[in-house]
Amino acid sequence: MKIFTTFTAGENDYKLRLTASAIMQIEKKLNKPLFSALENIQEDVIGIITAILWGAMQPLNANITHEKVLELFDEYIDEGNSIEDLMKVIDELFKSSGFFSKGQKK
Repeated sequence: MKIFTTFTAGENDYKLRLTASAIMQIEKKLNKPLFSALENIQEDVIGIITAILWGAMQPLNANITHEKVLELFDEYIDEGNSIEDLMKVIDELFKSSGFFSKGQKK
């Protein structure tokens, strides 16, 4: 059974999962290690968030483009959600992908 986090934009649900391949794709797109990007997220909030979403969609939503993820981001915000709401989804993504042990705080 594959574990994933769900991201909903509009009427569609997208399954997110950070696999080794997905992380490598994100790091290549950002041109820096994932955790380094997160530590400095204030430098490029939208770029980092959308790169993480794009990479995390690859394993279970094959061939979704970065341009489509940008549209989904805009749709998510237009629906009344905030970047803070999206960061909660990203946090769940990291938890479901095994980055944090149960009970461990990031």
